Amino acid sequence: MGRTAASAIRAVRPAGTPWSRAQLLETFVGLRSTGYLGSTIAKKAGGAGLELGQFASLTEGLASSAPFLSNHSVQRFIARSGSPEAKQQVLPGLLGGTSIGAVAVTEPQGGSSLKNLRTRILPGRKTLILTGRKGWVTHAMTADIAAVLAADEQGNRVRVLVDLAAPGVVREPLRARGLRHLTFGTLLFNEVEIETWRILDEDGAAGAKAGFGVARVLVAVQAVALAFQALDQTAQYLATRTARGVRVIDLDITTQRLGALVAELQGARLLAYHAVEAVEAGHESAAALASGAKAHACAVAVRACTDLVAMCAGHGLDLGTGIADYRDDAEMLATADGTGLVNSILWGAYVKSHLAGCC
Repeated sequence: MGRTAASAIRAVRPAGTPWSRAQLLETFVGLRSTGYLGSTIAKKAGGAGLELGQFASLTEGLASSAPFLSNHSVQRFIARSGSPEAKQQVLPGLLGGTSIGAVAVTEPQGGSSLKNLRTRILPGRKTLILTGRKGWVTHAMTADIAAVLAADEQGNRVRVLVDLAAPGVVREPLRARGLRHLTFGTLLFNEVEIETWRILDEDGAAGAKAGFGVARVLVAVQAVALAFQALDQTAQYLATRTARGVRVIDLDITTQRLGALVAELQGARLLAYHAVEAVEAGHESAAALASGAKAHACAVAVRACTDLVAMCAGHGLDLGTGIADYRDDAEMLATADGTGLVNSILWGAYVKSHLAGCC
């Protein structure tokens, strides 16, 4: 279902340039019937009621042509921890595809670290006041609402739903090398007034960490999907080329390399879905396993796409063919929801703690 939807999207969407807000909304409305917007939210709450494995499969299929569309996280946060006002005023638009959500965690001084947050939400005269800066926000230039991680006056971490059309919100675009169909940017909050109903009723750190687990396994399956799509296009091209009278696709070295790449990618895909099962079951390994799966899948995908670009020679370097775009997209995914280094360390620490005799 995801691949079918992705093909339909790419047939009418420009490549290599950010989609407009109108185009994004049209895309999300078109995806509504697939369950993409409702994801794992229970049907009785207005969601699609998908299991995480089903939703991961859907995003994997979409990633073949339209990776990292996002706009499915904020509604899960609201369904789980939102106030009655948030569920009434914000949730319907996100579930219906008439508004776009964004997640704002990353800060200039600490990346996606949950410690030492400089974005603060403090009491004002009649409302709360939000100040701070968030970087590398997906849909920064098109979103209506953002789930922003901040620290309150006691230093507790909270997540707040911010109307991005509110006075004091400033958007600054970032130029990204990959995922160029989306917009990325910095959000500045200059004493933005926040109603108390916009605060999610949860421990902000715990909520963010739980969100990371889901986000990271979804990134993992999408990274692998991108690499498989690059491999498919490379194989088609190599079937049209000859060397010493033999099709390049039939050369032993090509056969060996393609086989090795697929083995690595399949292994990364299986690890990703193993992490999906752990996250869905709430297993104690879930957070670490999601981090490890994401780091591994992205690293394998970037290596595979880099090799495939080289195998296509000049054809791979021609930006018009799109082969190099898969590599750039995979590198962008590798930085999402924590870099490969961060996620590898989280996974390695978990592994080390379970090794017999480890001091």
